[in-house]
Amino acid sequence: MSTLLDLKSSVLRQVQRSQSLRTRREPPASTSAGGSPPTLARRSGTIVHRVARGNGEFFDRMNKILQKQDSLLSAGQTEEESSCAPPPPECKDQALVPERSTRNELDLLYEEAIYTVVNRVGVPSPEYVTNEGDIFSYLQKVFDMGQEEHDIILQRVRESKKASFSLRVSVMKGKNLMAKDANGYSDPYCMLGILLGQSPKDTEEKKERKFSFRKRREKLEKRSSVKEVLAGRDIQVTEVKPETLNPVWNEHFVFDIDDVHNDLLHLDIWDHDDDVSVAEACKKLNEISGFRGMGRYFKQIAKSVRSNGATASGSEENADDFLGCINVPLNEIPVVGYDKWFKLEPRSSASKVQGECHLILRLFTTQRDTALSKMASNVTIHKKMLSQILDYEHHQIQKEPYNWNGQVCAAAWTVLSHHAVQADLSPLQQAIIRWQCYSSHHRSQRMSYALLLRLLKTVEAEWEDTAVHGELEGLLAESFRLYCDYCLSQMKSMRQVFPCNNSAAIIRCELMLRSIGHMQSMAAFRAVCSNRSELHLEIATVIKKGTVEWYEGMISNIKPDEGTLEEQLRRLVMVVDAVCVDVQRGQNVYNKLYHSSVKVDFFSISYRQLEKLVADDVNVAMERVCGNLEQESSRLTQTMGETLFELYMSLKSLKRFREFLPLKDTKMLALTGFHNWFKTSIHKWLQIVHERSTDRIRKAVEMDQLEPIQSQTKHSSSAVDVTTCFSQVQEFWAQLAWPDSAGAFIFITRLTDNFCSEAVCYAELIKRKIERGQLGRDHKSFIVQVCVALNSTELVRVYLGGLPRELDWRGVEQAMEESCGLEGKEQVNKSLNGQLYNADIDLQREAKRLITHLTERMLPELRRCIQHISLSPDSINTDEAVAPLMKYLDDTLVILNESLVKENLTRVLQSLWELLLRMILDTVGENRGVQVEFYTRFQYTVETLVRFFHADGEGLLLEDLKSGEYKALDEELRLNKCSSFELIEQYFLEKISQQRILKHSRFGRISVKCYYDAPEQRLTVEILHAADLIALDANGLSDPFVIVELCPHHLFPTARSQRTQVKLKTLHPVFDELFYFHVSPEQYRHRCACLTFTVMDYDWLSTNDFAGEAVAPLSDFCWPGRPSATPAGKTLQPVILHLSRQKPSEKPIMKMLEARTGDREAQEFVRKLKEIEKSMEEE
Repeated sequence: MSTLLDLKSSVLRQVQRSQSLRTRREPPASTSAGGSPPTLARRSGTIVHRVARGNGEFFDRMNKILQKQDSLLSAGQTEEESSCAPPPPECKDQALVPERSTRNELDLLYEEAIYTVVNRVGVPSPEYVTNEGDIFSYLQKVFDMGQEEHDIILQRVRESKKASFSLRVSVMKGKNLMAKDANGYSDPYCMLGILLGQSPKDTEEKKERKFSFRKRREKLEKRSSVKEVLAGRDIQVTEVKPETLNPVWNEHFVFDIDDVHNDLLHLDIWDHDDDVSVAEACKKLNEISGFRGMGRYFKQIAKSVRSNGATASGSEENADDFLGCINVPLNEIPVVGYDKWFKLEPRSSASKVQGECHLILRLFTTQRDTALSKMASNVTIHKKMLSQILDYEHHQIQKEPYNWNGQVCAAAWTVLSHHAVQADLSPLQQAIIRWQCYSSHHRSQRMSYALLLRLLKTVEAEWEDTAVHGELEGLLAESFRLYCDYCLSQMKSMRQVFPCNNSAAIIRCELMLRSIGHMQSMAAFRAVCSNRSELHLEIATVIKKGTVEWYEGMISNIKPDEGTLEEQLRRLVMVVDAVCVDVQRGQNVYNKLYHSSVKVDFFSISYRQLEKLVADDVNVAMERVCGNLEQESSRLTQTMGETLFELYMSLKSLKRFREFLPLKDTKMLALTGFHNWFKTSIHKWLQIVHERSTDRIRKAVEMDQLEPIQSQTKHSSSAVDVTTCFSQVQEFWAQLAWPDSAGAFIFITRLTDNFCSEAVCYAELIKRKIERGQLGRDHKSFIVQVCVALNSTELVRVYLGGLPRELDWRGVEQAMEESCGLEGKEQVNKSLNGQLYNADIDLQREAKRLITHLTERMLPELRRCIQHISLSPDSINTDEAVAPLMKYLDDTLVILNESLVKENLTRVLQSLWELLLRMILDTVGENRGVQVEFYTRFQYTVETLVRFFHADGEGLLLEDLKSGEYKALDEELRLNKCSSFELIEQYFLEKISQQRILKHSRFGRISVKCYYDAPEQRLTVEILHAADLIALDANGLSDPFVIVELCPHHLFPTARSQRTQVKLKTLHPVFDELFYFHVSPEQYRHRCACLTFTVMDYDWLSTNDFAGEAVAPLSDFCWPGRPSATPAGKTLQPVILHLSRQKPSEKPIMKMLEARTGDREAQEFVRKLKEIEKSMEEE
């Protein structure tokens, strides 16, 4: 025994640990070059199918369709930027382009510019050009002015009257002033005026002695000048701000300037202590004329103030206190003026002052001796001058002129700044003029939108509602209107002007939208353009118009209404794809820009427009397609099917964008039920897919070499191709995403049926390939090829098992249940599961046929081994007799384990086990009646095989090994080793067992009573009656009687059989007869001891006929404790025994006994049973 166990290969012990097919459906990522596993993977949004061999052109084209959809959408998400390329030109509406100035207008404007340069004042900053010749040279280029014309105009300007200047002074606020009152505060006010032209000597004296409006007359009159130093009209006084050291005045004054190069602005700050307003006194004195000398002037002021306030105070203690002064020479004021804090100065070394005063100082002209200044306003002149300079400056830009930031050269800035100062243009006026000029210039020659946005913000920062009216208001309103109209025209051509694949264009688009959005929110825009309060509605309107124009332009280029119907569909695919890309760009790029800048939903507007246009065009074409396909003779071609599939996928991609719409906008979209247009074509398309799949499977089997594609897998290339084909078809269906539950159920039923029939077709083809090529191959190669075929079939079968999950049967069930109730759900289950169940049965049938081919190839060698065991003489050791069989099995199982996946290995082992059982059973059946050692040897063989195939739990399960034919063989061997008496006893045990389970019989029944008298060891049998016996005579009746006897006879050698009287012509005889038998305890204790009741039909002229029999075990009546084994047994209810009529020869025990020709008891027993069987045959 140990020798046999050593023969068992470790192969079987590794079976349980071998890789299962179900766990190999997704192989490791690293694969060798020998083959590719059947996987369906996604890489970067693209489906990648690893196809083995076969005709897959159709599937390649279908995959390209799906990949195209992914690539289109991904292209829309990640546009390839071409930042180096300039943005496309913007649309120009001639109505919005400003008119160019005439030559005459330019000459007048040139004169104005020269006049500005000649009369420039103020201290220039470093960025200004100070050389007059350089400025003239620049202006000649700007105005295209020749030297001769320039000289003439310059001469005329120099001879003209010089410009008259004024100074605008804004006294804004003070801070940290000296406290002069007892309460710790002061009541400050300012007195300011212009000190007339100072000579250089006077200027030096001024540094030694500070001027004050309140110096004594005698000190003031020491000045060498005899002319009037300060006129009464030139002094101004601010309001008094009580009790503060940080006064806020915000008062504005204008002074006429006689000598802009030598005059000086003087300002005093005083603490007001009088009850009389000094400002009022100054106003009265301003009416006085003819005063000579500064001292007289201020004396009159003091006198006036004192006289008015005498009633309040009669002393000089009420005189105002000096807080500080400021002196600003006009020739030190910058070109653009001062806007700064000035530190207060003392009037003498004895004065103590502190604090600062915020002043804004601006010089400007009040009278200009030029022709243009007499014809147009300063605003208009400055606007024209700036426009001319912008036009020239922009033309000088060579690199990216579209992105010009508006910066001009120093000479241009010098001229413009001086003119703005001389024209007394406020910062707001300058901001509006700059905005108007730049935005106007942009309409003819585009520039940076960032500049325009910055100019708008400048206007907003300087804006004052009351400061803009008349000409300036009209200018601003017109500039806003024209800019809005220009931007709207660009939005209308958004896709051409600002393409998504041009980063520069997208930046410009964003800045343009931001400028429009900012303009819409400006108070200036609301004030001057109140009629355009709903600019966002205008934007929405131009988006709609632009979208329609873009679509119509695309239609005119693609021409989807030309050519055959199939060509029209292909062109429609191009249209829908282009729309998908456009919608994707709109959602990813334009919508973000519009929403963040102007609060307009670009995506929703354009998508609804495009979706409706596409739906209308495709619907018309699909009506024609359906009309053609509904004709009986019409058949969908493969190319037409591919085109329809591609069109459907493109429409699905377009429809998918509705997810980004607001919920209220998703209702009643034109593509809501577009799938209904394809119902007819989808059915025919599925048929094409089925045909191409079948062709591919057939081709794959033809090319298959029935070899494992790589070391880690055990199936062939055709299995890879089949499962890949299924995966691709499944992916096609998944991509269709059919929304209608009823339609989806129909299509999934069709798909499932296709998959199942294709899988069965594959299994049949692979089996035929094995059958055709099995001759002439060596044993091992044949086994390997069959194993590969089995594995391939199993791979396909397992794939089918995943269809409920892959095709989402559960979702279909739920949808059908919601629409049709439980009946719909049951219909899904019944239909789909029925298809899958039948296919699984068919595949397992084909697998069994392959296994049969495998085992038939092994059959000759197995027969030789079994025969060796059967014919081995008793002198040979049993181990030696079994060894050839075990050696062959071990060698074969090594090959099987290397070649089969676990599931198939189990099936082959089970089939091999059953084959061995049948062969041993046949051998034993052919050798009945031989010596017991023969059966013992085969009993040993079976036990050895059980241990071999079980392999200590690593192989087949014991319950699988010891079921079915094993039980029959085990019983056969066990019985053959029994004596004849033991076999007879076994026969009656089986009869007793069958009698117990017999609850009804068509042969009738018999009613008896049996009770046992233990002291007397007497068994009383009372046969009462029988019923429903079978008719055995020609008259349709019988003449029944009953034979009762104790069995088996070798247990009751002295007991004789007894019989009742014959009851003529009845099927329901009543006997009521008693019979007595002597039964000892030793006899009734045998399990097989029983009473047999044999019902016979009496015949006068021939042998009696057998009507049926029943048995009753003595243990039911005789055992102590049984009710029938007591004196009360006579009162018990009778026992009903159903009759049976089995042929004894059908039992194996009969054959075993019959084979024992030398055993008298066995032959006698067989003879009696054969007589009964003979009577049954004669009937």
